[in-house]
Amino acid sequence: MSALFPVPNRNVKAPTSRRTPDLRGRTAIVTGASRGIGLAIARALRREGVRLTLLSRSKPSVTGKFIRCDLSDMTAVTQALRYLGTCDFLINNAGTFHEQPVPDLALDDWERVFRVNVTAPFLITRAVLPGMIKRKQGRIINIASTASLQGYLHQSAYVASKHALLGFARALAIEAKPHGIHVYNLCPGGVDTDLLNGTYLGERLKGQPMIQPADIAEMVVFLLKQPENIDLPELVVRRFAK
Repeated sequence: MSALFPVPNRNVKAPTSRRTPDLRGRTAIVTGASRGIGLAIARALRREGVRLTLLSRSKPSVTGKFIRCDLSDMTAVTQALRYLGTCDFLINNAGTFHEQPVPDLALDDWERVFRVNVTAPFLITRAVLPGMIKRKQGRIINIASTASLQGYLHQSAYVASKHALLGFARALAIEAKPHGIHVYNLCPGGVDTDLLNGTYLGERLKGQPMIQPADIAEMVVFLLKQPENIDLPELVVRRFAK
């Protein structure tokens, strides 16, 4: 009888439940925080009680430590790194958009897009990562794009840069995982920001249902609140158009 119905081992502890992390009192760095998605993310994190360090060219309308920085200027980025301090969460949000046929695309524009969309996130991540490794915790969220996953007309520089950001983050996730650090990539498409003003894409999307910056901000909060045992490395966010 005992072989068929073994007596439970009272010394074995039952698995504990995974609690939702409390964001209050944590620290976050948000880039491109003065407008659009970045400002919405900063406001959402502030409501959760997160202490903010905000990087952007102009001062955001949200309370936090502000570091003025043009992320297309690598000298300015390098200087800004001195003032970052430690952080629990890094939100690599800042990005720039460029739309031009390849024969007309200047090298300066190509390189500027890569500096903002790839090199600046790399430099900031490299700066905060040692602290996260030392503390055995941290979360990095990259605001990528559906352009990280497919091509779009006249967007070769933008698409290439967003593919590069996603590739960097995928490799980073493997490197960071043994240290308890999560790396997430949000890939939205069709977000209603002034980044698209005056572009062919903006004209094409005019009048269509759009994702709002606040929607992306809520997804950021959602990712930061995931239990430690849950991994959501890439989250594609598209418009739900009937």
